[in-house]
Amino acid sequence: MALTIREMDPTVDRRGVEALDTSFETSTIFDVRVAPRGVELVPRALPTPRVKRYPIADAFAAWSTWDTAFVADDAGVVGFAAVEYEAWHARLVLWHLYVAPPHRRTGVGRALLARAEAHGRALGARHVWLETTNVNVPGIAAYERLGYALCGLDRTVYDTLPYADESAIYLAKRLT
Repeated sequence: MALTIREMDPTVDRRGVEALDTSFETSTIFDVRVAPRGVELVPRALPTPRVKRYPIADAFAAWSTWDTAFVADDAGVVGFAAVEYEAWHARLVLWHLYVAPPHRRTGVGRALLARAEAHGRALGARHVWLETTNVNVPGIAAYERLGYALCGLDRTVYDTLPYADESAIYLAKRLT
């Protein structure tokens, strides 16, 4: 079966999405430097690689208010993207984007984002906005390759363990 990007059917696809491995490994993190009128993400090599796993249950938590999701199907769910359109400022929020490790760097994430962006354009979104952390260096690099750029950060949002040493990084991409 060829890879298909399609709208998620919660009844059929939820178990496949819940089975996705959301972990990643990085040997670098970004130190966040804030100046009175600027922000800089400075790469710092780690003495040992860090593994992080996003809890996939968060995708279905009550606070995760996405309204449309897409799956990458290759004889099973190999990727998932969930978005929410905020009409008041014509913003498409990318809540979740996960690709199974064997399918990373093969175009699955690019295809899911393209489908989500097309959905946003159809709704009138002028840009896509997302949040990740300074630890997700591989993700930030991928988003940057796909046209997303740093638009803000918050060093206070993750103030509880195990995330207390992380900063929220916001990226955006213009659609119009």
